[in-house]
Amino acid sequence: MTTRNTTLRALHDVGLAGWFGGSLFGVTALNTAAEEAQQQRTTARITSVGWAKWAPVNAVFLGAHLVGGAGLLAVNRKRAAAQKGVTGTTVAKLVLTGAALGATAYTRVLGKKIEDLVVHDSPGMSSSTTSQLGKETTRGAQGGAAQAVQEADKQAGQAVSAAAEALPIGVAEAQRQLKYFQLAVPALTGAVVVLASQAGEQQRPGDQLRGAVRRVGDVLGGNS
Repeated sequence: MTTRNTTLRALHDVGLAGWFGGSLFGVTALNTAAEEAQQQRTTARITSVGWAKWAPVNAVFLGAHLVGGAGLLAVNRKRAAAQKGVTGTTVAKLVLTGAALGATAYTRVLGKKIEDLVVHDSPGMSSSTTSQLGKETTRGAQGGAAQAVQEADKQAGQAVSAAAEALPIGVAEAQRQLKYFQLAVPALTGAVVVLASQAGEQQRPGDQLRGAVRRVGDVLGGNS
């Protein structure tokens, strides 16, 4: 390839790094720190607030990754067709990315389910579904970006709450599933990082030449 796609690569790589790193931090640090409270409601409250505050930031990283990935897929479509091995890597990346997206969304719903069943039974405990903006910020945001962000956050929170309410499981099952799905997110996104590295190696001139030759050989072999 002779054309540079620095912006697309930056969106793809930085978005994926944030998605992977944030999920890994949540599992290894946030959840572990919350468990030191040694009280179920307190632990659930800390983790609910932590993951809820991370969700909109994670959404930005997700969006950047998807935009960058879609752009790279578009500019590399001809090479994928001509170079053997590239299509397989691309399909694997798409499958893993889709699985990671699903796991990420489901963990948010499970977390809200646990919050609704555990935290809200405790007096004085409030919901972490939406970001709590200060009164001064709210009053000062007259038709500005802050109001748009708050409204989008509110809508997202309502959607998560509705999905959590419709989930027909109890606290114990929700906690069990949440543990596994939260581990699945960094595992899946980590695998996407590895495949992204492989895709980068496949763009070396030597790899492109070998892949093109193998593709031609397969075509000729299939016609013989």
